[in-house]
Amino acid sequence: MPDMAGRYYSVQLTDSWGTDFAYVGRRTTGTQAGNYLISGPGWQGKVPDGVKQIVSPDNKVLLIGRTLVESDSDLATAYGLAKQIQLTPLSQWQPS
Repeated sequence: MPDMAGRYYSVQLTDSWGTDFAYVGRRTTGTQAGNYLISGPGWQGKVPDGVKQIVSPDNKVLLIGRTLVESDSDLATAYGLAKQIQLTPLSQWQPS
């Protein structure tokens, strides 16, 4: 997650049954930059330093992202921030 500089945003994590099991966003994790590991049930790997683990109840996860757009003139900024939200396989993750 990039630094959202106080802007409202949320990434909703939903399992295969349609149950929301976690959120990353201003109300739950704040707006500072952060790294999150979404792991399946029973995963036994090592969580890298500086990464927060979110355990999914299922091996399939639907992510729905939202970023607040305050006005027409804010659209490019909000879109630029939303484009910085990334999913990276743990095997390819490099600390920044």
